[in-house]
Amino acid sequence: MRSIITDTAAEFVKEQVNISIDSQKSSAYDAPTGDSCATETTFLFFDAHAHYDDARFDDEYEGGAIAALRDSFKAGVTAVVNAGVTIESSRALAEFVRSLSGDTKVPRMYATAGIHPTETGSYESLPDAMTELETLLATGNYIAVGEVGLDYHYPDTDREKQISLFRAQLELARHFKLPAVIHDREAHGDVFDILREFPDVKCLLHCFSGSAEQARQYAKLGRYFSFGGVLTYKNAAKTREAAAAVPSELILLETDCPYLAPSPYRGKINYSGYMMFIAQALGEVRGISAYEAAKLAHDNATAFYGLLSS
Repeated sequence: MRSIITDTAAEFVKEQVNISIDSQKSSAYDAPTGDSCATETTFLFFDAHAHYDDARFDDEYEGGAIAALRDSFKAGVTAVVNAGVTIESSRALAEFVRSLSGDTKVPRMYATAGIHPTETGSYESLPDAMTELETLLATGNYIAVGEVGLDYHYPDTDREKQISLFRAQLELARHFKLPAVIHDREAHGDVFDILREFPDVKCLLHCFSGSAEQARQYAKLGRYFSFGGVLTYKNAAKTREAAAAVPSELILLETDCPYLAPSPYRGKINYSGYMMFIAQALGEVRGISAYEAAKLAHDNATAFYGLLSS
């Protein structure tokens, strides 16, 4: 597989499909029924973590989030999970997903509900916030609790309050029998210890930034890992080593868009249509084709989120 990334999504996907056919002589995994973009042999990408409610889409992507989603669908993206970061954003995401449920020109859309650790200070009463979150989750409109976790990047962080919020949201995940999407920034030790308290909660370490050894420890606990655009960065050797160390059945791919665009678009707005660059990077790390990388990540995301077909 060549390492020079092609310039457009369409060209890249077409090229990789041809490589898959010529070198592997294998057929594509089944496309979901009704996908107008599906062909006999095609890439199907599952973006396991995104933020299409972010204002950057209105400001920086022509046509806004809907245009980005339609462009993503044309590039082979069949499913996108939109992560809530506050009570308010989680509530709005359910409406956003509902509004697109009949649109056959965008990927299948899903929402999660949760309070991001950096939003902890936005809630004066954590018990009241948990009551609101519980009410949202009870609607059945969400496929996971998230994005939740710990973020120790900023020096004025109230770590104890973050930890209390993290545990409370994991308790809700346990109560509703939902998976949890985990944010971990410079808090690896505490996140690991707390997740050990919840062995019955299926967890995804979104945009995993730990070491290969930390990945192995999490893998022993059956935790899932999601890798994004960072995997394509020249200075991300640690992330690539971790991606190589994770068992294949625990790997997902994500964009975390509009953030963390992969090379060669680093620093620009990200969208799900760039999934192919991340799949290529994962394939290079693991010695498989981009097609195989996309397939295993697609299947693992479907399994993690408990979806029959995406």
